[in-house]
Amino acid sequence: MLLTYRYFALLPAIAVAMMGMIAGCGNAPVATVGGVKITEQEVEERLVQTYGEQVLQSMIDRELLQRAAEEQGIEVTEEQMAEAIEEMKAQYPSEEAFQQELARNNMSEEEWLEEVRIMVLARELALHGVDPTEEELQTFFEENREMFREPAMVSMSEIVVTSESEAQEILDELESGESSFADLASRYSLSGSRETGGERPPVPIEQIGQPEIREVAENLPVGEVSDPIEAGGSWVILRVRDRTASREPSFEEDLEQIREAYRRANANSLEEILQEQVEQTNINIIDPRFQALSERYTATPDEIPQFGTDDTQMPPQGGQMPPAEGHEGHDHAAPQPVPDAPMPEAPAAPDAD
Repeated sequence: MLLTYRYFALLPAIAVAMMGMIAGCGNAPVATVGGVKITEQEVEERLVQTYGEQVLQSMIDRELLQRAAEEQGIEVTEEQMAEAIEEMKAQYPSEEAFQQELARNNMSEEEWLEEVRIMVLARELALHGVDPTEEELQTFFEENREMFREPAMVSMSEIVVTSESEAQEILDELESGESSFADLASRYSLSGSRETGGERPPVPIEQIGQPEIREVAENLPVGEVSDPIEAGGSWVILRVRDRTASREPSFEEDLEQIREAYRRANANSLEEILQEQVEQTNINIIDPRFQALSERYTATPDEIPQFGTDDTQMPPQGGQMPPAEGHEGHDHAAPQPVPDAPMPEAPAAPDAD
């Protein structure tokens, strides 16, 4: 991914629970085990001990990024939010499945939307000012040409069963016209794709490892159904829904994709953005339980004079802070393909199985 900033998605349900417990912290029991009480205070102390520092760091970093965005005049537009929401919800088979994830994480949709807004804001900060020239794009394209090649793709549906005889019976019913492929997959298939009528997402043909499956993917006419195939200890009936030929990259045709990939590969480091804000913001860690964060959020001068010597000075003491776990700065590494890296890490609630 372009940016994986784990604090944006860090246990929002736990954070909410912590605030609620702290607000009403006391000796009232939340559970009993064989007559032994587990109190609100005990639960709160364990939550703070285990997650408190991470949650507080997340909250501070959010404020710092918001300040940085305000300085740059960056605001999240309705169009950007709509695009991000659509992209994230597309990971779920239905709106109902998405709502179930929110409920499972004890998260309201409003809270999830705020997570999305923060991530979009971080993305825009990371890409701010990264505006390549056509010459830079041309060089980037030549160095990463293979990234923009489109392999031959196939979309297939499947019915997976345990025996050849069962597969043949299903195929006979399909050929009789009594049931559709999707109906039969939903009724008989042992694959997880049965919930979608046997439909599998498009896949590059070159990535199909099983020779017998790849043979069908390459040669079976679109719309037709294969004979039963033995593969991996099961029997499979396949239907090719669609197939697209490979395409070689073109600078002119792929220009916008190249531009986006360049910007992502050369994105500003969020850690550097945060450090710059730390240097100009008064951050005071008051609670003694979280004093370990003080070093991270204490600005240090670039140079500290060394008294008692002849005009010599200590080496710079500031510099970059070590990246916190989960942050990824810009190191000009080879970029990921644009379709695989459109957004920062998804909020915790959309954590599909």
